[in-house]
Amino acid sequence: MAGRRDLTTYHYRKARARLLAESDVCHLCGHPGADVVDHVIPVASGADPEDTANWLPAHGVRRCPTCGRNCNGEKGAGTRGPGLATSRDWYTAP
Repeated sequence: MAGRRDLTTYHYRKARARLLAESDVCHLCGHPGADVVDHVIPVASGADPEDTANWLPAHGVRRCPTCGRNCNGEKGAGTRGPGLATSRDWYTAP
């Protein structure tokens, strides 16, 4: 994943805008006002970032105006792809 530059291309930005124009209801909390595309299968897991079949609207940059959650940010904390280690994976107690 080269700095996620693939997520800033003109084609990606146009497709993202089109998806959010079609529906701004967050798939995580069910409230309107979604402002980001959630890659259901994380890009870090090897998913194609431009595969629109893997996209759903979510709240991210702006929190949900109804419940105040950063839905995509909260989801992201628990959706690491396979093979991505964390400090808990390699830490062994003395």
